[in-house]
Amino acid sequence: MKEANKTGSISKLKGNRRRPYVLYSPYFYDSVSQKYKRSTLGYFSTLEEAKMYKIAYFSNNINLLKSNNNIDSLTFEEVYKLWLENKDVKKSTMKNYITNFNRSSILHKMPIDTINGLFLQNMINKADLTKGSLRNLKSFWANIWDFAMLNDLCSKKNYPKLLKLPSIERGNKTSLRERIISNKELEILWNNLYKDKRKIVDIVLILCYTGLRIGELLNIKVKDIDLKEKAIKIINSKTVNGIRTIPIHDKLLPLITNRMYKGNEYLFTTSDNKHYKYDSFDNHFRILCKELKLKYHTLHDTRHTFATLLVNAEVNKEIIIKMIGHKRYKTTLDIYVHKNYDDMKKAINQI
Repeated sequence: MKEANKTGSISKLKGNRRRPYVLYSPYFYDSVSQKYKRSTLGYFSTLEEAKMYKIAYFSNNINLLKSNNNIDSLTFEEVYKLWLENKDVKKSTMKNYITNFNRSSILHKMPIDTINGLFLQNMINKADLTKGSLRNLKSFWANIWDFAMLNDLCSKKNYPKLLKLPSIERGNKTSLRERIISNKELEILWNNLYKDKRKIVDIVLILCYTGLRIGELLNIKVKDIDLKEKAIKIINSKTVNGIRTIPIHDKLLPLITNRMYKGNEYLFTTSDNKHYKYDSFDNHFRILCKELKLKYHTLHDTRHTFATLLVNAEVNKEIIIKMIGHKRYKTTLDIYVHKNYDDMKKAINQI
């Protein structure tokens, strides 16, 4: 029998799932994306559960909805995936969602209906993040809870909106710290080459001596390395000027050739030969900095380090911007080059 119009549809998803049946809303026109879309209304263990919920939902039968609400509460991860299905956002926004989802790993398998404000507040209080990052995380959670409450996926308050951010800055704000990896820290990295648990010291050193953006580095394939010319070809970059060829420093050549002969498509892989993803590498980099007792650094600091090393070596500015992948030297000088007190002392004695 044909189902009535505007009452959604039920489908069975592939794979071994706890709730394989999914109920979709009717298609609707989204004026923002100018596309026809449909929302996911819920997942169910059996076809019968899905049918009963569908009848209750589209007939607005509150009592029947309540009687069918004995389905296990969806986990935070399941609600996140439902919420994400209806998003059509820019790549940068999606990256922000993924970052905050990864920061919420402790919540992933928890039924969302069991997560209370005290638990979330403790997470906020213990997080080693700047206020800006915490504010971003809080907003992300609030969106998830808004979606869950709107779709009757949880019956509780929107706790994230009630959370208080700590008065003391816990994370390391960019403006309040040294961005370059110092010569002493570089020496520590060289001394620990291939000694670290995750074997990423070589990758960090390559970042410091090439100025590559982390996205550029992780997308390098073995075929992009020209050993004869001692060069790395960057064919994927976020800017036009980022498409470039970078000479390989003599000290880096053994590090790169060692990576090349592992038989992988991508040059930089995990210890089990899987293509490194940004979030995984970023996490491993932060752990490495703590293990080696380096100062707090972000991956982008390696790019600042490279620019500063080049300027300190009095390299021609046209060459610098070509290797960095910038259009103007002013951008490199104003943002990426950092001079410390020792540099100023050397300068004063030159006059």
